[in-house]
Amino acid sequence: MIHGGVQGGLGGGPVDFAGQRPLAEKGWLLRLPDRPGFGESASRGPDDQLGDSLWVAEELGEASHLIGHSFGGAIALLAAARRPEAVRSLTLIEPALQPMLTTEPLLLLKSGVRAALQIVGEALMKAETPAGFAVAFAESLGTDGNGGPNPSAELLIKHPEKAETLGCAVLRAKIAMPEEMRKAADTVAKADIPVAFVSGGYSAGQDAGCAEMARMMGAKHVVIPSPNHFIQQTSPDAFNVFTDTFMREAE
Repeated sequence: MIHGGVQGGLGGGPVDFAGQRPLAEKGWLLRLPDRPGFGESASRGPDDQLGDSLWVAEELGEASHLIGHSFGGAIALLAAARRPEAVRSLTLIEPALQPMLTTEPLLLLKSGVRAALQIVGEALMKAETPAGFAVAFAESLGTDGNGGPNPSAELLIKHPEKAETLGCAVLRAKIAMPEEMRKAADTVAKADIPVAFVSGGYSAGQDAGCAEMARMMGAKHVVIPSPNHFIQQTSPDAFNVFTDTFMREAE
């Protein structure tokens, strides 16, 4: 399970996927690594999708089910393309793969796809500083379900000193090019790996983006109701039921 986020925030594998520990009771062996710069893992510089995909691919062993969230979702897809023979299934939770949508220009005619591509851009337009960008981006990721801040926004409220660090980390992050994402998607699709995109239903842009990316790959798209981007945390029971079933079907 490859977690999302960028360096400077709280989280990591054991934290972001804490709600998935019940899957171990169903017989699954869980591996929850901290990406570089999180938890016990030393930083290797700016967050790097392609760079992280190298070590994730190496850690797959002979056969693994691979799950990725947000920034980690993009890493998971890139890693699966490096070693498709080692991937039994791939589950992507609102992955940071929106640039891939631009490889089909006609998709830009769809309002939902345009909304998906503007998730980061709108936050940049609202901000005058990296800290302001971090806050605006976090606020775009939904609520706590009661109109309050989502986990990412709550972090910045409790620790405002982190806002500038997080904003700069997002801006420095090394993102794969759209063509690299699409090539990886095509490689995984050609390998007939069962793939599922999961979105939360709280954002038209996230839902539309996941739906189109699933179409590109001949994959499944499922909406697991969540008030925010952190679906596996806010709706763990529903997510775990879906994931357990999906992985068993892949087996």
